[in-house]
Amino acid sequence: MRNKKAILLISILVLAAISIYLWRNQAEPQASSIKKKVDQTKGVYVSTDFNTNTFSTKQEAALLKNLRLCDSTSQWSEDENRPSCTPNFFRVFPLRKGLDINQGCMVLLKAGVNGFPVRRFVIYEKEGEQLIQANGFIGYPIEFRPKANNYDDVVIRFFERYEGEKYFYNCLFTWKQNRYQFVRCEQINDANIKPEKQADVSAEILQILNEKQLVF
Repeated sequence: MRNKKAILLISILVLAAISIYLWRNQAEPQASSIKKKVDQTKGVYVSTDFNTNTFSTKQEAALLKNLRLCDSTSQWSEDENRPSCTPNFFRVFPLRKGLDINQGCMVLLKAGVNGFPVRRFVIYEKEGEQLIQANGFIGYPIEFRPKANNYDDVVIRFFERYEGEKYFYNCLFTWKQNRYQFVRCEQINDANIKPEKQADVSAEILQILNEKQLVF
């Protein structure tokens, strides 16, 4: 009788162990799949390669002419000091998803355009009958993060030199009160800032951005 009870107990333990093993094998891939899905929808990478850039409609060129950012008399140019209204010098994004770019837009300017040595990212919003500059950055967007209000958050990459060293700052901005406002800096030279230090480091970097007029 004791042997039968012992065999029964061992059988129950073995079945329980097998059940736990099978459950874990099924559950873990699901969790991994969910995590991957979250990472994939985190944000949209922004290409800044002007060699592969194209315009989707004729609206972009007309918009750039209206903003007086380019030489409207030139069909195509390679001269950065007299840039044509073409995708080899400019990239245009709508300010908000579904919004006509003539109502609000974001313009990325290639380094060297109109004599300015680095890339610039300028935000425009329509007031009355014309587009007004909301604000701008001496930097370039590297990621758009979708928001419920359809005004994407933007991660902007800035560059500065300090005591002979190069520093790159990846900082997050959000649309608030008709302009893109600083939220925090997330990386320095592509290394993540530790969460416990992020507030203090972000405050220091924001001061640098303002002092060097990298935001305007």
